[in-house]
Amino acid sequence: MSDKKEVLGDSQRRSFLKGVALGSAALGAGLVSPSMPVAGLGQQGVARAADGRYKMAFIQWQPHTVPAAWSNGIKEVLDTQNNIDYQLLDGQNKVEVQVSLMDTLINEGANVIFLQPIDSVALGPSIKKARRRGISVITLNIDAAEEHAAHVEMNHYFGAMDIAKEMGNRMGGKGKVAILNAPPGIIIRDQRTNGFIDGMKEHHPNIEIAADQVADWSRKKAQDVLFNILTAQPDITGVYGINDSMALGAVDVAKQKGILDKMVIFGNDGERAALESIENGELTGTQYTDVYQQGRFAGSVASVLASGGVSAKSFEQQGKLLMPYTIATAENVSSIQPAQRW
Repeated sequence: MSDKKEVLGDSQRRSFLKGVALGSAALGAGLVSPSMPVAGLGQQGVARAADGRYKMAFIQWQPHTVPAAWSNGIKEVLDTQNNIDYQLLDGQNKVEVQVSLMDTLINEGANVIFLQPIDSVALGPSIKKARRRGISVITLNIDAAEEHAAHVEMNHYFGAMDIAKEMGNRMGGKGKVAILNAPPGIIIRDQRTNGFIDGMKEHHPNIEIAADQVADWSRKKAQDVLFNILTAQPDITGVYGINDSMALGAVDVAKQKGILDKMVIFGNDGERAALESIENGELTGTQYTDVYQQGRFAGSVASVLASGGVSAKSFEQQGKLLMPYTIATAENVSSIQPAQRW
């Protein structure tokens, strides 16, 4: 990791930790307005049920290994509190479903809502409504345009820059690359795409990004999209999947065509199947972060906010934490232990 990234990461981590402090620490961090009461005082305090229990829920995008790992990390922390009711809800890959679930949780008086927004802008009004009711929203990996209590994510931009650098090295600094991308409208799509493009410009200006097509986060869709790309441009020797599922779809196509040994293929996320593919000599690499730990961070923040009575109305700015990452390749993938794989 470069010095630039380390400085940025440290600064954001410090800001994030300040954002979850209580009382005078919260006031000193500048995230909680001095004019607003905290720690359960007055109307700004977080609601608590008569039986002393708190209610929290995670609205995932749709069932997938990544949100499942986040949820496991969240639940691991919340279960130790013994006074928090937690549930994982399915957004069904539909904005309207996530909006409906947000409305239900707000009306039921949830204390904290974890959210993986399908659309970073479209969920804004729901987040704003939760804030007006004092309900803290913590987003995971996909940020939202509307300010909220906290955001925990992989370092998408700089991770993608490092992927570009490593990928270009393995391509010998020349050739053509195809990007298998996510649909527009999602912040991490832009971060992961822009980081990769900027990384290629900085480190490997002679590598051409010859195709950039949407494959909907899907392994199957990625197979179809890349097959068509290679039919039109058979000289492409590098593929970057915005997530691991799309990268693994590229591996499938390369194996089918008998060109895997001529391709450099990188993914992003670091899920178990991708790490196993690297170990099997198929996928070249991926950006890995400990997603269980990402969930644990979010769960810890939530329990502090709820038990401390900190209302979403008390936050003047959004806390943010960028998780550390590793560019996993055949050379270092064995260092990622079984308990860290998701």
